[in-house]
Amino acid sequence: AMPQFRKDPFGSAWVIISPERGLLPSDFGSAKHEGAPCALCVGRERGRTVRTLGPSSFSGGAPWQARVSENPAALLSPGAFQTGGGELFTYASGVGYQELITEHPQHDMRLEEMPRAHMIDLLKLYRDRMGHLSSQPDVKHVQLSRNVGRTAGAAYDHPHAQLLALPVTNRWVDEEHAAASRHFEAHGRCLFCDVIEAERAERSRLISSNQHFVALAPYASKTPFEVWLLPRAHSASFATLPSNTLPQLADLLQSVVNAMNTALNDPPYNMILHALPVQSESYHWHIEILPRLTAQAGFDWGSGFYVNPTPPEDAARFLKEALALQGTMHV
Repeated sequence: AMPQFRKDPFGSAWVIISPERGLLPSDFGSAKHEGAPCALCVGRERGRTVRTLGPSSFSGGAPWQARVSENPAALLSPGAFQTGGGELFTYASGVGYQELITEHPQHDMRLEEMPRAHMIDLLKLYRDRMGHLSSQPDVKHVQLSRNVGRTAGAAYDHPHAQLLALPVTNRWVDEEHAAASRHFEAHGRCLFCDVIEAERAERSRLISSNQHFVALAPYASKTPFEVWLLPRAHSASFATLPSNTLPQLADLLQSVVNAMNTALNDPPYNMILHALPVQSESYHWHIEILPRLTAQAGFDWGSGFYVNPTPPEDAARFLKEALALQGTMHV
C-alpha cells in the first residue's frame, strides 16, 4: 500500500492516496504538544541531515543555526515518475521530495523575533533549496510552506518550514498561472505586475512596501487578514531571487507577521510560497500569509465560494495601524 497520485477526472487536481499514513491523532483535533519531547530540538533531531547552516554567536552555542533534513513524516520518496490507468482513472507513482527546515535551534523562537542576520540567511536557505529541488528530474512544482499553531496544522511547536517538490503541478498555482497567461496574451503584460501597480496607486489595500517588495491585502481575500508579499520586479522563480534584495524581504516579512500578531493576538496561520520552478513572462512568485480565524462550512464547500467576513480594506487599515505602532511602515 504505497502512496499514489490519482488524477481527478473532473478537474486539474491530483490527490495523494496514502494508506500507510492512516489517521493521525491531530486529525481529530485533540492532540497536544505540551510535555512531549520536541523532535526538532538540538540532540533529538530526526531525519537524515541534508544541509545545515553553521553555528554563530546568536545561536547559543548550538551545532547548527538552521537544519535541512529529509522529512521524517514524508509521504513521498524520490523515484521514477510512472503513470497508468488510462484516461478516466489516471494514477501515478507516489514519488517526490519532502524536506523539513528547522529554522532555529531555540525551541520557542518565532519568525518575527529572529535576528535580522539569521532571517536573511534563512531566506537564502529557502531560495537555495528551492533551486536545488527545481533542478531535479521530473519536478514540476516546488512549494515552501510554514504552519504555525495547531489549527493551522503545525506538527511541531519548534519553528520550521516544509519543502515539497512534485512531478505534478499544483491546482492553485495552475489557476493563477492560467489567469495570468490569459492576461498576458490579451495585454502583453504580467497580471501580477499590473495589480501591484494598481494597488500602489489606489492604496486602500496596500499594507507596506519598500524598494523591492510590497505587502497587500488581496482584493478577493480568501480569509480574514490574508496578506500577499510580492517582488516589485517581475520574477516567476523564487530560486533566482537576487541576494541584495533579501534584507528588504526579511524586514517586510518580519514586520508584517509582527503586525498580524499585534492586531490579531498571535493567530495560527499558514504561510505558502507560490512560485514556478522555471522563469515565465506571465507568472509572478509571491508569499501568501493566511491567518486561520474562521472555518469553512457547508456553504463554502458546496458553493465553491470563500466567505470572508473582513473586507481586505479593513484588514489593511488594521495592519497599517499595527505597523505604525512598530514604527516600521513604509508605503
